[in-house]
Amino acid sequence: MFQKTKIAGLVVALVLAITALPARASLTTDLQNLVIQGNALTSSLSLFSFAEQSCSDLGLLNQDIEGFVASTEALTGSLPDPLSVSAEDMDALDSLSGIAKEMAENSLRLSLEIQSIEDVAELFEYRAALSAMLRLSDDIGTMADRILEMADRILAMADNIGTMAERILITQQIQNSNVALTQGSLLTTQQNMVLLSDSISSIIYNLTLGQITSDSNNLLDDMTVVALTEENMAQELERLEASTSLLVSGVVDLYTWMSVSSQGASHYIDGDTLTSLGDLSNIYTTLAFSLETYAATVNNLAPLTDTAILSDATASMLRLSADISVMAGRMMEMVNKIIVMADNIGLMADNIIATQELQQANIELTESSLLTAQSVTITTIKNMGL
Repeated sequence: MFQKTKIAGLVVALVLAITALPARASLTTDLQNLVIQGNALTSSLSLFSFAEQSCSDLGLLNQDIEGFVASTEALTGSLPDPLSVSAEDMDALDSLSGIAKEMAENSLRLSLEIQSIEDVAELFEYRAALSAMLRLSDDIGTMADRILEMADRILAMADNIGTMAERILITQQIQNSNVALTQGSLLTTQQNMVLLSDSISSIIYNLTLGQITSDSNNLLDDMTVVALTEENMAQELERLEASTSLLVSGVVDLYTWMSVSSQGASHYIDGDTLTSLGDLSNIYTTLAFSLETYAATVNNLAPLTDTAILSDATASMLRLSADISVMAGRMMEMVNKIIVMADNIGLMADNIIATQELQQANIELTESSLLTAQSVTITTIKNMGL
């Protein structure tokens, strides 16, 4: 039976009184405050053990993580356009990415701990622990995605990319590596929990998923046939950017609906829902690869292109990259949300795990292509003095 004690020295209680961000503190200060908050969360999670604390303690920590996500979203939403980034900003983004990775590793540790105490835990506490762990992995996955999205937005809005190119590229590489490691740990955590579960209808999401799939395929077809030239690159990329922006809104709306549903309802997982999520994951991987190809084309045409056209085209490239990253991340999160809601995990275990593995493989490919597209675009901006 779990012993309920207070989490000793909960630094988070003091540091994570997560309030609205200052009216307009510097970006560096805001990012460093997030690092302080994230480190407090990491410390608390690293000290947590089911042998000494209760599921309600872990639930409180989950709430603090959700508060951190809200702070990250608030900062992303308050970013001025344009903005100038510094080496200190890049250091903070590196730290935040590492924090998410370390928390994912701790979630994996706890999932293994649950396996070791299965036989001695009371049934009620055991089920509560499984639920809390699924919620924890979901929240950490959301946290990692929001950090990546914030980094992408900062990049898209920066007006001093040329002078900071080398440092930005280092941060992108760190972010990309940590995203893969974070999602890998969370995938293993969730699979451990799925295999321990013995047991909404997500059919309600299938119509919307079908429409998003259709729209995403249309965007993919459009990107496949567009040939960029030195005359049309800005116009064509701006048009694709507008279509992608509308698609992002639809994906985020569905994610929000699913998030609200997951807070107070248990649902039956429909296999078609998982299939649709897997299909969308494949589409976003292909979109990211298409963007990588565009970046190479823009770079090759740069010496022949008018400066104003090239400047608009590279700006659109960075915004397209950020939007595709948002969509791919939200799809990964939706799978997590469905697992948290599900009451038929046991029956659907094989399908769930197959979908998770597909998502994991695709998110790595997607982020790799987006990293390449961003890196090539940044190099173009630097080399052409934009």
